[in-house]
Amino acid sequence: MTAITYLDAEHGPRPAEGRTDGARVLLAADGLAELTGWTLKPEGLCQGDVCVPVRDGQLVVDGEVDAERFAAALGRPAVVDTETGVIAIGERSSERQGPIAAGIAPDFTLPQIDGGTFTFSSLGQRKKLLLAWSSW
Repeated sequence: MTAITYLDAEHGPRPAEGRTDGARVLLAADGLAELTGWTLKPEGLCQGDVCVPVRDGQLVVDGEVDAERFAAALGRPAVVDTETGVIAIGERSSERQGPIAAGIAPDFTLPQIDGGTFTFSSLGQRKKLLLAWSSW
């Protein structure tokens, strides 16, 4: 097992036990509950009293959980980078639909060049245009 970086909307980046295998990131099944809050049981993925049935026969590979298939089973978007061993899992689309339909942008905080931080909500309730650019 090697170190994998697991990012999610609730906790940010955290190290996880796992490995890359071709185009997949595989997470150690015994650490899944501590990492994600979800436990793999015969009835599916469970968190407390809530269980999501899983019909994907390739979710578990040799006792390891395919991170991208795990996210898909929960209805969450995922991005996998096998070169760096990173898996990023977003919020469920159903949780994002309400604010999007209402035209409400999510709040976020970014570092500024001068070392301070900028919070999007500091602009108040007026209309805004957000322009993002990256060289990569």
